[in-house]
Amino acid sequence: MESGNVPLELVSSFLSIVILIGLVFRYYQYKKKLTVLKGLSDLKEQKKLTQEDKEFIKSNYEDYQYSFKIEESRIKLAYPVFILIAGLLTAFFSFKEALIHLNVVVVAYIYLQINKIHTRNFLALLKELNKDLD
Repeated sequence: MESGNVPLELVSSFLSIVILIGLVFRYYQYKKKLTVLKGLSDLKEQKKLTQEDKEFIKSNYEDYQYSFKIEESRIKLAYPVFILIAGLLTAFFSFKEALIHLNVVVVAYIYLQINKIHTRNFLALLKELNKDLD
């Protein structure tokens, strides 16, 4: 191995780690947003929602509806791309090496699924909050 070359395994491992860091960051954001929505839910139960809170709920509900549709279409597009990448990896590398690189594909798939789940959860919470606001 020459001193200037970086092994491909290190690149795929680095990409997997970057995606995992992104997952941790998204989880942290999820918890913060969930706390806000639970606070709004408590205010709604106590009938102490202000007009600003109601507008916040309505606008976020619409935003998350749009975001959820985007997430679903992104995943529908990613499925064939992931299958193509997996096929190319198994075609051009030995099975052992292909499995090392497939790690990136699996982690990216998990990242997309978690984003979709988070968006769906927020949408469900906002839908419940949006009921009977007026």
